[in-house]
Amino acid sequence: METTEALISSPIGVLAVLCVVAAFFFLLAQVSKAKFFNYVPPLLFIYATPVFLNNFDVIPSESIIYTGLSKFALPVFIVLMLIKVNVPAVIRVMGKGVLVMLMGTAGVVVGGVVAYLAVHQWLSDDAWKGFGTLAGSWIGGTANMLATKEMLGAS
Repeated sequence: METTEALISSPIGVLAVLCVVAAFFFLLAQVSKAKFFNYVPPLLFIYATPVFLNNFDVIPSESIIYTGLSKFALPVFIVLMLIKVNVPAVIRVMGKGVLVMLMGTAGVVVGGVVAYLAVHQWLSDDAWKGFGTLAGSWIGGTANMLATKEMLGAS
């Protein structure tokens, strides 16, 4: 397989591209008069755009900046998001939601094990790490997926 150099490969350049993408979509959502962003959040585009930029060799698939962002910036951003949480309101709203969430979590975990057992003979020896990481993302989103990936040592 032929490997090609990305158009922007320096860590500072990659960070700049990621910041510009995030700023662009948040700004577009703020100034847009259309109700499009009421239905499709800007975060969806912020996640998807770097995927396309990577596939078109604009940014690399591996960069030291990705490690730095996932290890240092992501936890800080999660804390910043949680600072605004109104805990009493969340507790009032939770009700049956906690039971539903726990049932969904159990379904993902049990479903992952059953799926793995059904096809493991055709998979590599470390495929279970991928199933664990995927279950982590389904249960808790991207932050949970990254934490599970680090914990399991998945690549």
